[in-house]
Amino acid sequence: MAAAPPHDNPAVEAGYTDPHSAGVVVGTEDGYLSLLEIYSVAEEPISAWPDPRHIER
Repeated sequence: MAAAPPHDNPAVEAGYTDPHSAGVVVGTEDGYLSLLEIYSVAEEPISAWPDPRHIER
């Protein structure tokens, strides 16, 4: 698979509407995915990926 074209912002962050306390960060390097991280600001850790239909940019 070919690399994505270069761009000025190699990272994207989005939050979830359910649960509202979770978010995801995606980063690229040289046109390829280099970082995929889910985070939470709740006291309980995230044990499963939230439903992607609830992602809000």
